[in-house]
Amino acid sequence: RFLNMIREAAYRELEAIYADLEREHETLHLRCGRTGRCCRFGEYGHQLWATRLEVDYLLDRAEPARVGGEGVCPYLREGGCGVHDRRMLGCRVFFCDASHASMMTRLYEKYHRRIREAHRRHGVPYAYVEYLGEMRLREKR
Repeated sequence: RFLNMIREAAYRELEAIYADLEREHETLHLRCGRTGRCCRFGEYGHQLWATRLEVDYLLDRAEPARVGGEGVCPYLREGGCGVHDRRMLGCRVFFCDASHASMMTRLYEKYHRRIREAHRRHGVPYAYVEYLGEMRLREKR
């Protein structure tokens, strides 16, 4: 029960961090077009990296999904991301509009520092993992 309380407190802080980022997106006039490009890692030549807290949060809050072999997020659904409200930081700063690329790094670094601090504050061991690889490892458990 105590560990659940700690985990829920860490999740609340993570949600607050995500909410702050969304407010910053609004200020900067950044909008997700929900194209699903960010979910098709192989096709667009990118990897998604996340912290242990972010992956735990997603898996605790979303329906289970199996990783396929084609470099696609298991939560990609017809019409886009099936976990849009619970998606990780890397998803939240990926914008299909290339004119926003310079902002992606700055936003990512700023909010990643806060997420890393949340790990420390709540005693969640910090790990920075490649998302699909981590999902495959967890499927085997």
